[in-house]
Amino acid sequence: MVSFALKGAVIDYAQLEGRARFLAREKLPLRLELHTFGPRDLYDSAGREKCLANLNRLQQTFGRAELTVHIPFQDVNLVTRAAFDHDQVAVTLEFADRCGAKKIVMHRYWGMVFGDAPARSNRVEAAEGFNAAVRSLARQAPGITLLVENMGFYFLASCKRGDYLAGPIDHFFPWEVAAFRADMAANAIANVEPFIDVAHATLSCNLFNRLKADVSDLDTDPRFTGITQDDLDRANRLHPFDFLDASMPWLHISDSHLLAAPFPQDLPQVSLTSEGLELGTGNLPFQSLPEQLANGSAPTTLLLEVDPGKGDNYADNYAQCRSLKYLRQCFDAEMTDASAGRN
Repeated sequence: MVSFALKGAVIDYAQLEGRARFLAREKLPLRLELHTFGPRDLYDSAGREKCLANLNRLQQTFGRAELTVHIPFQDVNLVTRAAFDHDQVAVTLEFADRCGAKKIVMHRYWGMVFGDAPARSNRVEAAEGFNAAVRSLARQAPGITLLVENMGFYFLASCKRGDYLAGPIDHFFPWEVAAFRADMAANAIANVEPFIDVAHATLSCNLFNRLKADVSDLDTDPRFTGITQDDLDRANRLHPFDFLDASMPWLHISDSHLLAAPFPQDLPQVSLTSEGLELGTGNLPFQSLPEQLANGSAPTTLLLEVDPGKGDNYADNYAQCRSLKYLRQCFDAEMTDASAGRN
């Protein structure tokens, strides 16, 4: 079974209200992932109180909500100096506890660098460091699930060539997901779950498939720094849905542009920056998603992470709403939680 959720900024009541009204019209439960900025909300005492007041007002109007809190944006200056921003996740966990959220979303990264700067870590060291950090955070908040998201290719807001962050564990390939799960299980950590952002995985696939076609750039193009020869030996080609499995309790869904063979020598910028697209405006085959998630042992929540379309704004994000309707049509009624909607 799958369920659905929408995303909105917790500091902006108009966004929360817009999502709640749409879910109510669709007779779906009020399930939200809360976008946070950091300085405007979680890092500021007045901002935190405004967020809590927004959530209280929302639930007084629309009923109890199932909440998940997404960490703020990474601070580029901080995460290119430190290996990992532990405090950012700790602050998010504190806010989740205060607002009654049972889950947070955090990113998988370690030792990132800006653009073509020299690497600061390798795959083994980074995975071990990140796993240890996650175990520590999980033990501090046993009542909250930490959802660990793939970064993909971390382009910056300018979308200009060269404006990106890169590290050795950004992609979270399927074999890395398996190793991560094994590490958490071996250390008796039950409140951590890996999950995939489908558009992020698409950017990873574009890099992987291009490099697989011509491995000569492995050691010369810093955009490929998160891909090793061992990764290339594990698959002939990757599709973003290869990253998914029915055990994942959460997925970020938006459309993207997956490159097809033959792969160009110089990757087009759109192949490294296309995410947050309205479903049906990229080329991902969401009609096949139900088969990919069939026979799961627990429900998977599909979070629509879609940017506003032309004429939209963040409060009235009709592209996100249309995408949820499109996605529901891809699933049989018995696989969804529509029957759990509020009257």
